[in-house]
Amino acid sequence: MNTIKEMKSDVCIVGAGPAGMLLGLLLAKQGLKITVLEQNPDFHREYRGEITQPRFVQLMKQLNLLDYIESLDHVKIPEVTVFHNSNPIMNLKFNTLIEEESYCARLTQPTLLAALLKKAKEYPNFKLLFNTKVRSLLKEGEKTVGVHAQAKSGEQINFLKEQVFEGELNVHARVTVGVDGRNSTIEKLGKFEVDLEYHDNDLLWFSFEKPKTWDYNIYHFYFQKNYNYLFLPKLGGYIQCGVSLTKGEYQKIRKEGIEAFKAKIVEDMPILKDYFGNVTNFKEFVLLLCRMRYVREWAKDGLLLIGDAAHCVTPWGAVGSTLAMGTAVITADVLYKGFENNDLSLETLKQVQRRRHEEVKLIQNLQLILEKFLTREPVRKELAPLMFNIATKLPDITKTYKNLFTREKPLDIDDVFIFESESSPEKKEQIGIS
Repeated sequence: MNTIKEMKSDVCIVGAGPAGMLLGLLLAKQGLKITVLEQNPDFHREYRGEITQPRFVQLMKQLNLLDYIESLDHVKIPEVTVFHNSNPIMNLKFNTLIEEESYCARLTQPTLLAALLKKAKEYPNFKLLFNTKVRSLLKEGEKTVGVHAQAKSGEQINFLKEQVFEGELNVHARVTVGVDGRNSTIEKLGKFEVDLEYHDNDLLWFSFEKPKTWDYNIYHFYFQKNYNYLFLPKLGGYIQCGVSLTKGEYQKIRKEGIEAFKAKIVEDMPILKDYFGNVTNFKEFVLLLCRMRYVREWAKDGLLLIGDAAHCVTPWGAVGSTLAMGTAVITADVLYKGFENNDLSLETLKQVQRRRHEEVKLIQNLQLILEKFLTREPVRKELAPLMFNIATKLPDITKTYKNLFTREKPLDIDDVFIFESESSPEKKEQIGIS
């Protein structure tokens, strides 16, 4: 007979991405007992964009984590340039939008997650289980009181050797937070309703070694004859490219074959000729569905969705992880005050969505406008760069860019979340369960 391991926690966080790890760190800093469950065996997960916007840099500075984060291997991107048929039609320098923190920061997601984990490991009340998949929610009537999961062999952080285990696991928690991405298990198990579901375009990603003539530290976008392209600098002297496709177009491309696809890309971007000379199949490419979603109500009794699980945005503008981490910080503030006041009611959990709705919908609406310029319809495809060129000269465009890339004012959170400069953790009285 299999024994089910029983654990007790103040907050159970499902998903160890940027938002989940930041939330866990901030709550552990306040003395709460935190258990994070991650279904993958480590932080090296699927291919993804790893650009953080100036609003991320602003957020790290607000938490006094910026020097720590920037001690990691990273690339600073101070500007964006847009081209049409290889001719520049727009250049945006971030220092025209904001005086300080006026750059995007490119750092790999495993690097960022490892840095957050290093901080979190300083708090013995923080625990992380890799290779652990949630199977169901624990319920008392309609209230969620934790999760049932399956733990396989994998790293387990801040557990004593005699506590390490494999098998079935119940994590009992006063609040369960689903931060498990755009294909959220918690969303499905919790039967949340989706208010917005948008998916018209996709991005086909690949990486190549930086040509000598390439300006490394610029975020490029190209309107070209065959496709539209997004180019981002990548660590280690590489460039990451996203080819904009309409939904379902990749399947047609694969049927036509790799040589036909290569020919179109090289026609658009001759600088890639040498790279594609060695490409013989589609294994070099990773398809990312540009889905935008918004869950109608993020909270149920004892259960909360945040990040991509609640408000998924498209890759355009590379703002998704930054937006999710902003929600994680607000969630930490709401839960911290909820535990202090012994009020973790549904109304308390709903505060997260109320405080984040405006910014999230602002970004989603800006992305919906941006995606209209990515159309591949014959007539509109020719007009898109012209319309974009005109739009960049409109009087209010600077405000639009500021809304997309920066935050006008710091997040309204308690000062207890600001880290001290020294690396040692602050000693906090346990405010959660015993």
